[in-house]
Amino acid sequence: MKRLKPTQKSAKVKDLFEQEARTLNKLGRHEQIPTLYAYFEHDYEFYLVQELVVGHDLTKEINHFWNESKVIEFLAEILELLIFVHDNNVIHRDIKPGNIMRRKSDGKLVLIDFGAVKEVRTIVVGNDGQPTSTINIGTPGYMSVEQLQGRPKFASDIYAVGVTAIQALIRKSPQKFPHNISGEIECETLLSGINDELANILIKMVKVNWHQRYPNAKVALAELLNIKPNLESLIPQQKQGETIKITPPIINNISSNNITQPPESKLEPPSGQVPLNSPFYIERIPIESECFQAILKPDALIRIKAPRQMGKSSLLSRILAHASQEAYRTVYLDFQTIDPEFIENLDQFLQWFCANVSDELDLEEQLDKYWKKVLGVKKRCTKYFEKYLLKEIKTPIVLGLDEVDQLFQNQDLATQFFALLRAWHEQGKNNPDWQRLRLIIVHSKEVYIPLNINQSPFNVGLGIELPEFNLEQVKDLVQRHGLIWSDAQIETLMEMLGGHPYLVRLALYEIASGKMTLERLLELAPTDEGPYYNHLHRHLLNLQKDENLQTAITKVVNAETPVEVGTIEGFKLRSMGLVKFRGNAVVPLCGLYREYFRVHV
Repeated sequence: MKRLKPTQKSAKVKDLFEQEARTLNKLGRHEQIPTLYAYFEHDYEFYLVQELVVGHDLTKEINHFWNESKVIEFLAEILELLIFVHDNNVIHRDIKPGNIMRRKSDGKLVLIDFGAVKEVRTIVVGNDGQPTSTINIGTPGYMSVEQLQGRPKFASDIYAVGVTAIQALIRKSPQKFPHNISGEIECETLLSGINDELANILIKMVKVNWHQRYPNAKVALAELLNIKPNLESLIPQQKQGETIKITPPIINNISSNNITQPPESKLEPPSGQVPLNSPFYIERIPIESECFQAILKPDALIRIKAPRQMGKSSLLSRILAHASQEAYRTVYLDFQTIDPEFIENLDQFLQWFCANVSDELDLEEQLDKYWKKVLGVKKRCTKYFEKYLLKEIKTPIVLGLDEVDQLFQNQDLATQFFALLRAWHEQGKNNPDWQRLRLIIVHSKEVYIPLNINQSPFNVGLGIELPEFNLEQVKDLVQRHGLIWSDAQIETLMEMLGGHPYLVRLALYEIASGKMTLERLLELAPTDEGPYYNHLHRHLLNLQKDENLQTAITKVVNAETPVEVGTIEGFKLRSMGLVKFRGNAVVPLCGLYREYFRVHV
């Protein structure tokens, strides 16, 4: 029998208890969830009469060594049990070793202590009649970010299962797990030596962003069963307790492309933003730490500018992940995905903007309530944020606005939208509600639209212009790809590619995966046969749209010294990432662009 003593005596709390008890009664029909025999209330205290499970919880068991086969068996059984729970639209909310029993009679796992029932003890009813929990139900270390924010998902249970499995493999409590600056568990460190396929499943289970996890137990189990035949091949060796010593080969002749590389499955072809858990993300110190500190300040505004494929979105995702780790709510909007008709007028665009922010915050869109025609469109948008979004969510909200260049094609719309963002930023200087709104604006191009200096968000806040990788950063990236190179080889690569993150990463991927040697890559790079064809051809098409730019780039690539090409052309070429400034003059960003455009422009 369990007694639940509520914080507040209320008929509403009693109704909630009865509702959750009925749910528990339904779940108790599963053989691996304790049967609920009765529930009742006496003197405003609540009682549950449940089946006694004879056995032990997993607290001590998982602190003894669990090999990979044991963890696989655990995952398969607990996920199958969770499918039943999730199919009944229930989130456990407190999965941990202490709430998983090993039944003595048959050795099966039994899931106990569902969080929703325990929450009844913490419920208080406000003056508006709405019940609110005074604390988060769950256990630190096993709780995901969204659960800490009071918004648990089915994926929150997946996170807790993943943490428990990792704990069993490494015999270390979750509170001692190392985390990187983005808040991700450092699984590559913890799971070193673990089967890659099993490690990949666990990594996905414990992602900070719940959208990147398995959405529910059914999907997670399906992937586990899909690879289980491969994993089961490990079991006989592990059960025999054999230790296999592998002696590394002696390398006598180290060529330009000798590799100690990781398996190809661990390499990542560069495409889009670098995943949060990627070992190939290179920090550009102190940029990341400056951004992480800035976003925690009231009324923060960060501006990130760099040409395409320089790492803007990768940095943005890490700032958002850091904010999530601080229990902030985050919104990511990629303006490249906006349909053209929404950029035709300000009213349509701001409605799209508000609806998408609401969706990212898991709030119902309420444009009909706040979009009153008697108000101007910017006032309607401001009211939507002030009266709805900032009232519903009490924690800071971080808006990550990626590729805002898309708005520059409608100059009037862009001028008014950016003036609105600046106005919100100014309101945050004195208004506590607006101080909780934090902005990150990411763009590639120079801002040519005519903005009043007092209405522009591009001259306030923290401005970040991402640089190329330097020599030490490229060396680091070479090592992460498992390549053994001399300084001379790295310098030769940089003569062709500079420190351009995408160009360098693609080169190292091609070489580390065995597709070509360094010498062959340098030979093919500035040709249509090389791996950079799509990248170079895109730039060529953009240059061909502007005769002045064609003239300017021709002048630049054929000059042996820095050359002046005019202010506007210089800034446009820099925005494209093709040149860099030397005082008022410019030079090609790298040898690749010099060689290619000498031939093709």
